[in-house]
Amino acid sequence: MADVQGYTPAEPQVPFEPYRTRCEDAEVAVRPDPTVWGPVSSELGTFDEQGCCVLRNVVPPERIEACRKYLATFTSEEQLKVTDNCRLVTEANSSVLRSVFAVHEDDGSPLAELARSDLITRHVQQILADDVYVHQSRVNLQAPFKGTGFSWHSDFETWHAEDGMPKPRSLSAVIFLDKNAEHNGALMVIPGSHKSFLRCSGRQKNANWEKSLQSQVYGTPSEDHIRQLAEKQGIKHCVGEAGDVLFFDSNLLHASSGNRSPFSRRNLFVAFNSWTNRLQAPFYAEEKRPEHVAHRERITRCDRTP
Repeated sequence: MADVQGYTPAEPQVPFEPYRTRCEDAEVAVRPDPTVWGPVSSELGTFDEQGCCVLRNVVPPERIEACRKYLATFTSEEQLKVTDNCRLVTEANSSVLRSVFAVHEDDGSPLAELARSDLITRHVQQILADDVYVHQSRVNLQAPFKGTGFSWHSDFETWHAEDGMPKPRSLSAVIFLDKNAEHNGALMVIPGSHKSFLRCSGRQKNANWEKSLQSQVYGTPSEDHIRQLAEKQGIKHCVGEAGDVLFFDSNLLHASSGNRSPFSRRNLFVAFNSWTNRLQAPFYAEEKRPEHVAHRERITRCDRTP
């Protein structure tokens, strides 16, 4: 309503939200934030341009073998049930184990020691140029003959929408516990896609994470947008041997096909977030995800190595 001088007050200004998502229309937007936040060594040189890099022979064989033996303790018959807090996740409509979450919290275990090891964190701190903490950790198993893979997505889209992560100042380190090859479901990425942000349509309700850990529905980019980026920039399989480590940006589009080979493809995923980028309230979800999926309370600061 106009005031006595005939002046109509403007509507309140809504702050610009560069990572708006779970909305009516899917869209490809330009990422306004850096992809590398500080100077990095030459071995990480492809990260800025491609959004990922694989470092070879990072983890000694004896540490890999210790991780495999420890992981076997989760796959006994009495453990093959999804627990109330979903730390263990099976394949959809199956008793086959798909993921084990929060493995970095198993104090004294070889998986926890490796997840928080300087072998890994020093590279993460370089890229993010900040102290870091573990936002999420899990082992994805891609069981022989039965692993179903993961649909195309950006981790940051979910972390922003459902966890309240402000910026994509975050990344994942993937430690190969087995050989990763095209035939057993090696991760596929669209190089350079981390420089775009794909807004996803559809606003989920209730606890979306209960189903999305098995099969993603909300937060899935449109097939047309994936095709456009893939036609322009290609698709790359991130292959390597046990002990290699893949680092990839949280906003990089990635997926994996199912594993119909007779060979395991077990990987330790450790998602790191910048300490100054800690979680807020979810931006586009009615409730936050549980602590073992997105840590906001049980976090330990990893100070930067001098």
